[in-house]
Amino acid sequence: MNRGNRDGFHGDRLFLKKMKEVGFDIVDFGFFRDNVIWIKTLEGKYVLKGFRREETCRKQLKVSKMYKGQKPRIMGTYTVFPNNKRYIQFGEYFWAIMPFYKGDGLHFGNQKDVIAGMDAISRFHSFSKNLPSDVYNSLSSYSLYKKWSERYDAFKYHAKKARWSKEMQPLIPEILMWGKWCLDHFDHSAVESLEQKAHKRREITHGDVAPHNFVLNREKSKEAYLIDFDLFAAVPQAYDWLQYANRILPFWYWSYSKMEEMGNQDYLKWFNKKWFVICLVFPTDLYREWNRALKSGDQEMIEGVEKFTLRDFSHRKKFVDRILNKIY
Repeated sequence: MNRGNRDGFHGDRLFLKKMKEVGFDIVDFGFFRDNVIWIKTLEGKYVLKGFRREETCRKQLKVSKMYKGQKPRIMGTYTVFPNNKRYIQFGEYFWAIMPFYKGDGLHFGNQKDVIAGMDAISRFHSFSKNLPSDVYNSLSSYSLYKKWSERYDAFKYHAKKARWSKEMQPLIPEILMWGKWCLDHFDHSAVESLEQKAHKRREITHGDVAPHNFVLNREKSKEAYLIDFDLFAAVPQAYDWLQYANRILPFWYWSYSKMEEMGNQDYLKWFNKKWFVICLVFPTDLYREWNRALKSGDQEMIEGVEKFTLRDFSHRKKFVDRILNKIY
C-alpha cells in the first residue's frame, strides 16, 4: 500500500502513537483510501473507517449494532477498540473499527456468485424490516426520478463538451435517448405508491450492491454477506434489485432468460412490473461512470469506460429495443 499523498493525515509516527494509546500494537498498516485504513496488529487484522462528521460516525455505529451477532451474517459490522471506545478522533476524521473480514468480493460473471449476491440481498431485506423506528427515521430517503434526472442532465452536459472517439460518437445520441425515454415514460403513480407502501413497511435499501460490497469466504461458506453502511436509505427494497439488475445484466449479455435461470423470487417478481421494466432502459451505470470519468479528465479512466461501453452496447441495445417496442 502506498503510504504517501494522504491529505490531512498526521504522519506515521503520530498514527502509531494514537494506536498505542487505544491499545493496539501495530505490525503493519496501509491505505485503501484517505479515510479507510487496514491495520495488522498482534491481536489480528482490522479496517478503520474515518468520517468527517461525528454525527455520521455515531449514526453508522447505531445502525451496525442492529446487525451484530446474526447467523448467518447479514452485514459486516463494527466492533470496539481495545480500550472499549466505539470510535476515536484523529486528524480530520472520527474513526470506527471493524474486523478485516476474510473472503473475496463477488464476480458477477460467475453464476454462483450472482446467486449468492441475490440471497445476501434477500436476507438483508428480510431482516432490515425489523429495524426500530428511531434507526429507520435516522436514514435519509430520495426520489428515484429526481436522482436519475440529475444524473441524466450531468451526462448531457459532459457529453456536449467531451471529445468523443470516432467509435463512441455515433453511440452518444442513442445513450442519451435511452435516458430521456425512460424519464418521459417514468411511471410516477406506480413509483409514488411503491414509495408510500415502503415507508409504511419501513423498508430500507443497502444502496450500493456493487461486487466489492459483498464478502464471500469460499473456503468456509456458500453464503455471501454485505459490507458498507454509507448509502443505507429509507426507500423501497425494489431499488436494490433495480441496481443489482443493472450491475449484473452486462455480464450476461443482457439476457432475460439468464436472469430467469439464476434469479430468486425476490428479484424476478420485479420484472413483471411495468415501472421496473421501463427503469431498466435507463443507462444509470453508463451515466455514472462517464460522469465520473469525464469530470476527472483521467485518460485511463475514460478509456476503461469506453471499452466497457463499446463491448456492452449491441447487447444492451437489443434488450432496450425489445422493451421500447413492447411499451409503445
